[in-house]
Amino acid sequence: EYVQTTKVSEKIDVYSYGVILLELTTGKEANYGDEYSSLAEWSWRHIRAGSNIEELLDKEVMEPIHLDGMCKVFKLGVMCTSTLPSSRPSMKEVLEVLINCGDLFGYGERNIGHNIDIVPLLRNSKRESKLDIDNNN
Repeated sequence: EYVQTTKVSEKIDVYSYGVILLELTTGKEANYGDEYSSLAEWSWRHIRAGSNIEELLDKEVMEPIHLDGMCKVFKLGVMCTSTLPSSRPSMKEVLEVLINCGDLFGYGERNIGHNIDIVPLLRNSKRESKLDIDNNN
């Protein structure tokens, strides 16, 4: 994306982070696919086709107890790699989703610990997130 636009933005970082999330959940490399495709495009193709997300996940790390969280992280990776930068979440929104996934694994904000307390960062943000708005409706 940077090569095409030569503009640096948060949305480029979000895209890159999304690729990392897809790599972690699928066990595939970023350049996975044919010569005209990437892991992000492969993931989007499967989502559009209505594929079962469980079948796309890395069997080596997938445990039934963590399946819901892995599916959510995969979906987050797909959202982050949207071809339209304006439709990608902000990094704050990404963090909020990951914290919610942490609740599924027993690592919620209560258990983060005093050395890595990020909750005040979320609450003091000047930017209202889509997730906050959705939770209030």
